[in-house]
Amino acid sequence: MATRSSKWRYSWLMLVVAGFLALAEWKGWLPKDGTGAGQRGPVVLRKPQRPGKPGAQGTHKIGAWEELHGCILVEDRSNDGDSFVVRHEGGDHTLRIYFADCPEKHRHQYNGPRIAGQGQYFGGLTEEETVAVGGDARDFSLALLREGPFTILTRWEPVFDSGRFYAFVTVGERDLGERLVEQGLARIYTKGENRPGGITVAAEKRRLQGMEQDARRANRGAWGKR
Repeated sequence: MATRSSKWRYSWLMLVVAGFLALAEWKGWLPKDGTGAGQRGPVVLRKPQRPGKPGAQGTHKIGAWEELHGCILVEDRSNDGDSFVVRHEGGDHTLRIYFADCPEKHRHQYNGPRIAGQGQYFGGLTEEETVAVGGDARDFSLALLREGPFTILTRWEPVFDSGRFYAFVTVGERDLGERLVEQGLARIYTKGENRPGGITVAAEKRRLQGMEQDARRANRGAWGKR
């Protein structure tokens, strides 16, 4: 009888322990990753990014404006005049500037029509001339960004499914998109956005159009290749 009683008590104890462990796991009291972190907190869901296209890290909220100070350029083969990888507080993000569209920096099998449209915008440039302007735009932007920390203003709006995010980029108190248009290295073409508490899309386009007219009169950048 003693043996049967001991076995019964042991079985009952194991059932209690198993029940407690099941409850603890359901309540989130136990760590799930082996790190010893049993704390419960917000779960951040991230959309998978394409290889080589870093996206926003952490808890950035799409639609909420965020200003990132002290950003630095990350050297990446995909960088060009209007799209590049930046680093802020240990996280890498691929950004696409508002309003300004630089010509493609090289020709591949998919971007021929886009290059043709860019060349037409600047008065009928050949494909070779248009790509050359794209290379100049890349060199211009990256040289500025390499000078030191810069500021990003973004609301984490995705650029389709490319892993990039639209942003305003301020380098040395000047907007990078405006400087590209001013130098004849970008067309006023891509998406714009109202700055929070500041310039509207319509007002910014008028500013850019004035800069573009000056660049055309001075034959700067692409306007000097016609």
